[in-house]
Amino acid sequence: MVPSSGQSSSPSSAGLEESNQPLLSQSESRGWWTRSPTISVLGGLAVMALAAVLLDKVHWTDAAESKSDSDHNKPAVPKGSMELRMMPDKGLNSLGAVCLDGSDAGFYFSKASAPEHANDWQIYFGGGGWCYDEADCLGRSSGFLGSSDSWAESIGPQEGIMSGDCKVNPTFCNFNRVWLAYCDGNSFTGNRDQPVMVSANDGKPPKALYFRGRRILDAVLDTVFDEMGLGKAENVILTGCSAGGLAALLHADYVHSRLQARAPSLQKFRAVPISGFFLLHSNVLGEEVFAAQMQTIFELSNSSGGVNSKCVAANLGKDAWKCNFASTAYAFTLSTPVFLLNSALDNWQVPCIYTAQLPVGFPNQIPDINGNCSAVPGWENCSRDVEACSEAQVPTLNAYIQDFNSTLQSTATYHKTGNGAFIHSCETHCEAQSRSWNTFAIHGVTLQQAVSTWWNSDDEPASAHCYTPCLYHLNSPRACNPTCMESLRPESAIVV
Repeated sequence: MVPSSGQSSSPSSAGLEESNQPLLSQSESRGWWTRSPTISVLGGLAVMALAAVLLDKVHWTDAAESKSDSDHNKPAVPKGSMELRMMPDKGLNSLGAVCLDGSDAGFYFSKASAPEHANDWQIYFGGGGWCYDEADCLGRSSGFLGSSDSWAESIGPQEGIMSGDCKVNPTFCNFNRVWLAYCDGNSFTGNRDQPVMVSANDGKPPKALYFRGRRILDAVLDTVFDEMGLGKAENVILTGCSAGGLAALLHADYVHSRLQARAPSLQKFRAVPISGFFLLHSNVLGEEVFAAQMQTIFELSNSSGGVNSKCVAANLGKDAWKCNFASTAYAFTLSTPVFLLNSALDNWQVPCIYTAQLPVGFPNQIPDINGNCSAVPGWENCSRDVEACSEAQVPTLNAYIQDFNSTLQSTATYHKTGNGAFIHSCETHCEAQSRSWNTFAIHGVTLQQAVSTWWNSDDEPASAHCYTPCLYHLNSPRACNPTCMESLRPESAIVV
C-alpha cells in the first residue's frame, strides 16, 4: 500500500527507489517515501506513477500461486511479461548465491519477441536502495528486498526503456530481457563467506544475514549462458535503475569481460545506468552522511571483491569503499561505452543525501529502518519540492546541480569517445522507466531519442551525445525545463 500524499512520516533510505523493483510484500509498506501536504506537481506524479506500478505488481503477486503450487493452478502470463526463474541449484549448498535471509536468488526472463533479435539482450539490475548497518539489513531481510519468499511468479509489461511496445521503445522493444531481482542490500556487490548473526533484541535467537550480491550476479550470468543462449549474444545493453543503475556502472566492465569470454559473436556491449549516479557529497551542513552509510555497508558486506577491481587496486587500504560510489567507479570503467541517464536534482538524492542526517546511534541504531531523509531542519518540504523552497534555498539546490555537472565533466570517462550522458534538471527518479522516457527533452531531444541515437552510433565523440542540465529560477515557477511537466498533460497534448 502506498501512503497518501497528505501523510507525514520520515522517509526510508530505500523507500523511493523501490518503485522499480517488480516485487511486493505487505511488510514493505513501512518504508515508502512520503511527501508533505506541500507536494510538488512532479512529486505527485512520481507518487501516482509509483502507485500505478505497485497496483500492477500487487495484481500479479496476488494472482500468482506460490512457487510450490502445481503449474495448472497458475494464471496465464500476459504478453510482454517476464517469468521468474529461481536458482536453487546455486543456493546455500552450492555457490551460495542467496538473498540476505538465505533464501534462493532468482531473476525474471522473457525471450526476444522477434526472431531477428534472438541474439540481442537487455540485462537489467533491479533497484531498491541499500541497507546501511546490521539493524537496517535485519529489517530488510524480512521483505522482498532481502528475501525471495514473496516474489511473484511473473511481472507485467514494463514501461520506458524496458517496454516491449515498439512505439514507446523502438530500439530495444524486441530484445531478450533478463531482470536481476535485487535482494542483497548493496547493488550486487557483497561477497562475505560467512553469514553475520544479528539479533533484534526481541528475545529470539539471532538471525543469519548473507551478503552475497556478487555471487547472485555470477549465478544469473552462468544460468543465462548455460540455459538461455546468452553465449550467442551479438548485442547487449546493460542497464538498471537507482541502486540497480549503480550496479550497472559498478559491474559494467566485469559483465563485459564475461561476455567476451563466452559470447564469441558479441558485436556491441554498452551500459545505460539510470538514476544510479549517486554523488559522494556532504549534506547542506557539510556533514558526510551518505558517505558514512555507504562505507558501513561496503565493509559489512565485504564488497571489496564485488566492485570494479581496477578501482580497488588504485584505492588500496581505507579508501577502497569509495569504489562503491558511481563517481569513483565511473573513472575506472574503461572497456564499456557508457551513457548516463540522471537528474542532477534527483528526488532521491536531494532528500536522502543533500538534506539527510544520520539516524541516532548509527551504525548501531535502534530502529530497523533509516528514516533519515530530509532530516536537516528547515529542509523537509524544500528537499522534495523546489516550489516549496524559499528564495534563499534555491541557490543551494542549484549548487547541487552544478556539483553534479562538474563531477561528471572533471572525469576523463565523461569525455571518452563512444560515451554519452543525458543529465537533466527534472525532480524525478527512474524516469527512463516511465512515460517520461518519451517526453523529457533537452534541446528538443527526448531521453529515448538520445539513447537510441547513441546506441546506433559508432565511436563518435562524447560531445555529440552529452546533454547538460539547466539551473532553477529564483522566482516561481522555478522549473527551467518545461518538458519536466509534460507527463502531467493529456497524452494527445504533449508536444516536445
